[in-house]
Amino acid sequence: MLYYKLVGHTPVAVNSLSEWQNYLHSVQHSGQHLVAETIIGDAKISTSFSGFDLTFGEPPLLFETMVLGGPHHGRMQRYSTWEQARNGHDDTVIQVMTISPPDE
Repeated sequence: MLYYKLVGHTPVAVNSLSEWQNYLHSVQHSGQHLVAETIIGDAKISTSFSGFDLTFGEPPLLFETMVLGGPHHGRMQRYSTWEQARNGHDDTVIQVMTISPPDE
């Protein structure tokens, strides 16, 4: 698995797991890894930089939007770039505001 850190808004591969862990620890309280966060009713929509790619694909998917709470709970989308993540966050906010959740 490859690990990444953000330099500005650009993901850059790191050399080791410990370098990635140190990076995450350093940005955790500053919010530098957070792309956007929106609350709509009981739902929190959060988009952040994860720093690792579980898909092992090209390009790596390093950002994630997640809906926590509300009728859309669990909705998730992943992205490769900060810009895609920012746009995806906005799209998810619109969907949560305007589209009924799927029937369970």
